[in-house]
Amino acid sequence: MNKIKDKKKYIIIALTLVLIIAAFKIVSSYLRRKSLEKVSVAVVNYLSVTSNRRKNIDEAARLNSGIYTNTCVYFASGALRAAGLDVPTDVGNTTQLTEFLLKKGYKKYYDLDKLKPGDICFAAPSGNANETPDHTYIFKSWTDSSHKDAYIFDNQLTEYGSCYHIRNVTYKTMRNGKSKSPAIYFMRPK
Repeated sequence: MNKIKDKKKYIIIALTLVLIIAAFKIVSSYLRRKSLEKVSVAVVNYLSVTSNRRKNIDEAARLNSGIYTNTCVYFASGALRAAGLDVPTDVGNTTQLTEFLLKKGYKKYYDLDKLKPGDICFAAPSGNANETPDHTYIFKSWTDSSHKDAYIFDNQLTEYGSCYHIRNVTYKTMRNGKSKSPAIYFMRPK
């Protein structure tokens, strides 16, 4: 009789531990997602200040050996760092940034109509989602209900006159003789 009571006691203890661990995982996941969502808001708030954009583009160029071109990942990563996400300073291309964000709990999304402020967009020449992106930028808002162009933040100060400007999102276009790729996916916390 005592052996049966002891067995029941161990089963109850084991089930209680399983429930506690499951609850802990659910709460941890929720808190991590909420924390990452705050990063998205903080990125937009940070980059909405002109002096922060200037500081961010200068730091991106410093990380790129003093060169201001091809610094989109450094620019986006710098804004994410300023918002509290510890992106390593050696993340220097779109593949590395995508992999880093996936490890931190971000997910790729492909329905561009669902973009929200602070989402990290990735663009590629063909518009094919399987292609390696050639550019990344941070979405702020759509210019209108057509969801073709958006206000964004990126490193292209010399081409647009500001790191905050309107950019094509859903289609390929030319700007000052340079091709501007459409977005193929964006990333945000799961």
